[in-house]
Amino acid sequence: MSLKDEIIPQKTPYRKRQIFSIMLLWLAGGSFVLLEFGFVLKDKEILKLILLSGFEGGFVGGLCDWFAVWKTYNAIEKDSLTVADEIGEWVASDLLNQETLKSQLNMILDSEETSEEIYKLLDTYFDTQDSAKEVLRTLWGKLEKQVIEYIVHYQFSLEEMSLINSATKDTVIIDTVKVCIGGAIIKVSEEQEFKDFVKKLLDGQNMMTKILTSMINIPDIIKGFGEKLRSENKDQKFNENEEFLNELLNLLTLSADKYILSWQELSVEKKTEAVNALIFQLREACLEIFSKFIIQHKNTIRASKTLRNYAPVREFFEFIQLRIDDRISRLIGTKISERLKSQDPKDFRTNLEWKTRNILENIRINGTLLGFAIGFVLGFIKAYY
Repeated sequence: MSLKDEIIPQKTPYRKRQIFSIMLLWLAGGSFVLLEFGFVLKDKEILKLILLSGFEGGFVGGLCDWFAVWKTYNAIEKDSLTVADEIGEWVASDLLNQETLKSQLNMILDSEETSEEIYKLLDTYFDTQDSAKEVLRTLWGKLEKQVIEYIVHYQFSLEEMSLINSATKDTVIIDTVKVCIGGAIIKVSEEQEFKDFVKKLLDGQNMMTKILTSMINIPDIIKGFGEKLRSENKDQKFNENEEFLNELLNLLTLSADKYILSWQELSVEKKTEAVNALIFQLREACLEIFSKFIIQHKNTIRASKTLRNYAPVREFFEFIQLRIDDRISRLIGTKISERLKSQDPKDFRTNLEWKTRNILENIRINGTLLGFAIGFVLGFIKAYY
C-alpha cells in the first residue's frame, strides 16, 4: 500500500476508522495552522495559547502514530520472509508448544461444556435411530461407487496371501470356525424345511436305498455331528463318516487362499456384479447396526458428563498425548512459515493488514486525542502559571 493509499483510503475493512483518524489529524493540523498564523482568536491570547498547545500536541501525536503504523506495514512487506519465520517460531515456541497442546487436550477432556456441545452436535444429526440411518445412507451413497471399484480391482500381494494362510492355519481360528459351523448345523437340522428336503431326496432313491435309510434318522445324525463340532471337548471322537466330514471341514477352512485366487481370476464384470449384489443385501443390515451403535454411544457421551469419562475418546486423546513432542510444534511452526512465505509480499501485507489494521487505527485516533489532551493541559499550565 502506497502513501497515496494512506491519504486516500481504499475500500477496506478498516476504511471507516482510517478516514476518522485522518480527519482528526487534519483537524488538529489545520487548527494549529489557523491559530499559529493568527487567522482566528486574535484578541483572546490565553485561549489561543491553550488551544494552540493542544492542537500542536494532537497534530504531533497523531502524525507520529500515523507514520508509525504506515511504516510498520511497509516494513512487513519488505521483510515478509523474516516476519514469516518469526511468526512460525512464535507459534512453535509459545502458542502451540508441546505443553500447551497437552494442556488443551486435557481441557477438552475435562470440560463439561465441550461434552455437552458434542452431544448437541450429534443430537442435531442423529436425534433418532431413523435419522442416524438416513445420514449414514446419504454418506454411504457418496462412497459406495469408490468402495466397489476398490474391492473389484484390489489384487492381493504374495505377502498378504501368506498372512491369510497363516491365519487360516491357526488352531484357535479353525476351532472357532468349527464351533460356528456346528451351531449352524444343529439349527438347520431342526428346521422342517431341512427334514422335508431329506425326505424328498430319499423319495427319489431306489427301493433298497429307501429300506436302508428308513432305519436311520438323518436329521438326528446331522445334528449329532453338529453337537460334536460345537463341543469344547478336545477328546471328542468322530465315527468314520463324521471323521470324513470333519476332515472335509478342515480342508475347506485351510483353503482361504484358494478362494481368493479363484476370486481374482473372475472378470471385472463378474466381480462387480457379485460385490453389488453383496452390498445390496448387507446395506440395510449394516445401516441398522451402525445407527444403533451411534445412538448408543451418543447417549453414553451424554451420561459421561465429560469426555474423560467416555473411554473411546479418552483412550484416543491419551494415545495422541503420548506422541506429542517438540517435533510436532516445530512441524506446525514450519508449515505456517512456509505457507506465509509462499504468498507474494504485497498479498502477505494486505492479508495481515485487513486482519489487524482496525486496532492500529485506534492507536492513531488515540494518539491524536491524547496528544491534544496533554498539549491542552500544558498550555493551560503555561498560560496561568
